[in-house]
Amino acid sequence: MDFAKPTVANHKLRHEQAPARTLGESLAHEPRHKIWMVAVFLQIVWPAVITACLYGLVSLQGLGFRSFFRGAPWRLPLALSYGFYWSLLYLIRFYAELFLPRTPEAVADKLVNVGSGVGVCISVIVIPVLACGVKDGRVLAGCTALVGVIIVGLAAFWVWLARTYGGDGDLSEGSTTLPPAEALEEGLQHPVPPRLPV
Repeated sequence: MDFAKPTVANHKLRHEQAPARTLGESLAHEPRHKIWMVAVFLQIVWPAVITACLYGLVSLQGLGFRSFFRGAPWRLPLALSYGFYWSLLYLIRFYAELFLPRTPEAVADKLVNVGSGVGVCISVIVIPVLACGVKDGRVLAGCTALVGVIIVGLAAFWVWLARTYGGDGDLSEGSTTLPPAEALEEGLQHPVPPRLPV
């Protein structure tokens, strides 16, 4: 018997033909109320963690919380924008899990992985600036503007995600929604874009 040996090209072709696993498929057996609970919990935890870290930084400098922010007015917007970035990152992830089931799991994972890397880079800038008690308004405003630009980029990605993987455009009452894998096989769902708009 002559069996065809698997080659790299055959494996690659099979891999390209397989539809990407979606969040709807990966979370099909997960109760929705658990996803909601984790989403709400993280939206409460991020501000609490940022506030606790700020309190620790202020305490180390021997200042009161109010005097720390009065001494340099741009410190508060910087701290708030830093916390808002982390909160928005996970808000987008859970929005995709709850309301965008056609989103490929790889896209959602890449969002969190890349977003966390960007968040760590932001932390490397923000934490030393606040910990050292920088009072120069230009430095603080520049850091705040940088975090603001990154937040705008993250919000733009959210819009792209919602437009790409959101509703099917058919709002009639009699329409039936097929599971994502079946919809892809029948040509009702768009294939995954080749790359992210980064």
